[in-house]
Amino acid sequence: MNQYSKVLLTIESASISLTTEKVPLLESVNRVLQENIVADMDMPPFNKSAMDGYACRKADLENELEVIETIQAGKLPTKSIDKNQCAKIMTGAAIPKGADCVFMVEDCESISGNKVKCTNLKTKDNICEKGEDYKKGDILLTKGMKITPAHIGILAGAGATEVLVSKMPKIDVFATGTELVEPASKPALGQIRNSNSYQIIAQLQTLGISTNYGGIIFDDINLISEKFSKSVKANDI
Repeated sequence: MNQYSKVLLTIESASISLTTEKVPLLESVNRVLQENIVADMDMPPFNKSAMDGYACRKADLENELEVIETIQAGKLPTKSIDKNQCAKIMTGAAIPKGADCVFMVEDCESISGNKVKCTNLKTKDNICEKGEDYKKGDILLTKGMKITPAHIGILAGAGATEVLVSKMPKIDVFATGTELVEPASKPALGQIRNSNSYQIIAQLQTLGISTNYGGIIFDDINLISEKFSKSVKANDI
C-alpha cells in the first residue's frame, strides 16, 4: 500500500466521539439531539374549541338555544350544557360538559335576549379532542436528529427548556501548498490565492460550527507533521 492509500484509509476510517452538554432551548438549533423527547402530557390536554362559536349538543342544533355562559380561552367552564342550552366559546377554550359540537359564530343567528339559533345544520363538530396531536409518553423527537427551527416548537410544547445535545466539534482548518497566498495578497507569477479554506470555514459556519484557521502550510513534510501533531491534541478534527 502506497503512502497516499494509507493516508486516504486513515481519513476514511477516522471517527470522533463527542461528549454531550445541555443547552438552553433556543441555542439548540442545528445541534444533534442526544436524548429522546417524550411527551409529558396529552396534547391538547383537554377537549378544546377549534374556533369562536357556540358549544352545544348536536341533537339540539335545530332548536333555539339559551346562552348560559361565555367561556374565554384559558378559563374553565362553570356550567354543564343541558337540552337546548349552549355556551359562547372562544378558540382554544375548554369544551363544557354535555356539549359535543361547536358551531361557528358566523353560523349564529341572534333571536332575542340570550337566545341564538344555528343556521348551518351540517356544521362539523369543530372540537379538538384531548390527545389527538399526541399522548403522554409518546416519543416526539428521537436521539440523533439534527434539531431544526420546526423542532423548537415541539421541544417547547414538551417543556424541554434545556436540551441534551452533542458538543460542537473543535475544528482546525489548514491550507497546504507553497503556491498559495492569502486573499489580501496579490499573487506573484506561479501563485494563487487560498480560496478553499475560506469556503470550508463558511460551510462550517452555516452549521453553527466555529473553526480555528491555521493558515497556509508550505509543502514541507516536517512542517506539516509538526502542525498536524499539535492540532490533533487540541481539536476533534
